[in-house]
Amino acid sequence: MSYSFIKFNDEIVDSKIMMEITDLLRLLLKRKEVTVTVRKYSYYNPASNEFNLSFFWKHRTDISEREGFRYDILTRYPSPYIFNYPEYDRMKDREVFAQQVFLSLEYYRNRRTAIEWRPMIRKIIQLGDRIKTDEYQKNASNDAEAFLRSFNIAILEDRENMEAFGESFPLISESTGESITVTEEIIEKLSPQISLNTSYRIHDMPFNEINEFNKTTPFRKDAERLDEKAEEEEEETSRVDTKTDRDADEANMLGETGDNTSRKSAHGRQNPHEDDVSDYHEGFGKNTGDNLMEDSGAINQHAVLNIVKPKIKLSQYKDYQRIFESYNAVAKKVIGDITQILNYKMNAFETRRTTGKLMKNPIGPIIDDSPKLFVKKNTESKELDAAFTVIIDQSFSMTENLEGCRNGVIILNNILKSLDIPHRIVSHHEDTFEVMKNHYPNNIYEHMDFGKSKYYYPISLMDIEASGDNRDGLVIRHETEKLRLRSEKDRFIIMFSDGLPSAEQYNQSGIIDTHEAVQEARKYGIQVINIFIDESNEENTLAAIRNIYDTNTIIVNDPEEIAAALPNLLKRILTKILV
Repeated sequence: MSYSFIKFNDEIVDSKIMMEITDLLRLLLKRKEVTVTVRKYSYYNPASNEFNLSFFWKHRTDISEREGFRYDILTRYPSPYIFNYPEYDRMKDREVFAQQVFLSLEYYRNRRTAIEWRPMIRKIIQLGDRIKTDEYQKNASNDAEAFLRSFNIAILEDRENMEAFGESFPLISESTGESITVTEEIIEKLSPQISLNTSYRIHDMPFNEINEFNKTTPFRKDAERLDEKAEEEEEETSRVDTKTDRDADEANMLGETGDNTSRKSAHGRQNPHEDDVSDYHEGFGKNTGDNLMEDSGAINQHAVLNIVKPKIKLSQYKDYQRIFESYNAVAKKVIGDITQILNYKMNAFETRRTTGKLMKNPIGPIIDDSPKLFVKKNTESKELDAAFTVIIDQSFSMTENLEGCRNGVIILNNILKSLDIPHRIVSHHEDTFEVMKNHYPNNIYEHMDFGKSKYYYPISLMDIEASGDNRDGLVIRHETEKLRLRSEKDRFIIMFSDGLPSAEQYNQSGIIDTHEAVQEARKYGIQVINIFIDESNEENTLAAIRNIYDTNTIIVNDPEEIAAALPNLLKRILTKILV
């Protein structure tokens, strides 16, 4: 099977690789909320809690994209533990050359710490080091650039000093403050020798963002204590918590050991606010929408969920009844088939038992010299122990598809209501017209809730309109939480969509976030099924959807096919539960 591709600034990145790399990074950082992006330079940004991978590793024949991205992670993952970010403010307004020397020294600290924590890294990064060395050996345009290239080659060679212009330049620092001091010493020695004016960059860091971050964040400055904390966490954590076997292999390669039984979950952290836990995660109550719960992804930290109960117009009843009746025969066929299975299970007898009521004609067991002369009636329930949530993506791209989805959901409601199966029907979109910096409002429209699903019809579906974008992962998590609290044995989410998730600051990581939301639902025993309307037949998009939902993807080429396809799908699901 081919895999999907995500666009990063007009570049294409394999989403399967991104999922694997994200797992590896979160394993090393022990931070489930960190997100991964691809940019020109590689660095960890504490202000946005993002880890950037470098475009340098794309379109190469000497190393795979996966290995290149892994190189960035393995040489930089200690950053949040060893860097003293408030000290970075001292370098914010310095010239490019000084910043590059400083960042080179900090990068060297990163490498040395990473290898100290996991010695196997030294062997894994050898190929990346050779490629970087070849890159730095290219001709420089001026003396300052030549020095920076040679300086970083010396770092890749694990030297303690670099000789140039008859001087010895130190490469080792033990703290961010010492990196600044060494930078000043290097500049003092170089200034009489060469011009330090250059725009050449090897490393990068968003100094202005970190400066703003430092003003509002009580960042810890005791780097030694942070190192000790990281080591303590490493000792306490022995289980590799990843989604794929490859990630477990990566972790073993990096020196992960233990009996894989004692991993602690970030979900056990205490909510410091007074809100209900579910409201706190969603951005309700006193935590007004910034989703600051520590285990929620940074990609959704500024998303706000607004629950809307749409109004019903009297004029909609007739239109709803017309659609209901036009598909009623199809719904009745499914209802009849499932009812027949239920009746059979209720009336079935189990024969040849050692206890129960004596068989009317026990000749067979007597001839076989068997003590199993009894029968027992099966006491099956008249109701299915299941619950469903139906989610409709009502973003702008669904304009031509909403009518078909609506008709299909009306049939689903008819079948589920007739079988006394509780269900919830919602639609959602991100309100692009109200999006502001650090504030992304998302509306969830409750057309039917569990409590009313056995008695009412989702009439408000008749007024559904396409609008905005779709932040699918956030909505799936919200609905998973609703289903998770229910007592039914079998729980399902049916998701209608026609493309990949797309919303404000969500294009790069939306696929990964939605994939993870689906995996989280399955951990709770909730199956997520995607009804994907694929009129364009784009292989990359289709592959991405399959990556997100795995085998639980139903492809529909025409929205008019939905009403015919859904009853059969629901029948298969319910039959599988019963048989």
